[in-house]
Amino acid sequence: MKHFEKLLKTFDFQSYLEFGQSLLPSSKYQITTATMMLSVILTPFEKATELLFGFDGLALAALLAVFFLEMVTGVSASLIRNEPISSARFSRFTLKTACYLVLIAIPFVLSKNYMRYNRDVPATILDWLNIFLVLHIVQENVVSILENLAVISGKPKTAWIEAIKAKFK
Repeated sequence: MKHFEKLLKTFDFQSYLEFGQSLLPSSKYQITTATMMLSVILTPFEKATELLFGFDGLALAALLAVFFLEMVTGVSASLIRNEPISSARFSRFTLKTACYLVLIAIPFVLSKNYMRYNRDVPATILDWLNIFLVLHIVQENVVSILENLAVISGKPKTAWIEAIKAKFK
């Protein structure tokens, strides 16, 4: 035990308690139980995400980050254009996101179903469709984000898209 205590001190931990709180910082605030419960709740969500979309948690977080960034830049661009922010526009964003997620889930789930029954041709086609849709949906959201960022930076809505298109000519 003395060797471990010595080792802890080389990392500037003055006690086992300080080391423990470094590993579980939530214990300093008496919220460890709450954070553990959140983990218990999110674990099945991770599995459901994998079963529905074929994404691990990080991939889903990245996709949701793109959706969120599109929403935030859209709100910012609307404020700059002096357009009112309304619940209808937020509902429109939510509906669009739900449609995107359904479009991603359907070919993935069907592809896995066909794979289970060794039907390789439809499984491969649906797998390709799933990948295509994910890539296209992300690209469409990036285009929207670029439009919004152009407005936010005081440029015409098409400025950044036109600049990118010019690079490929």
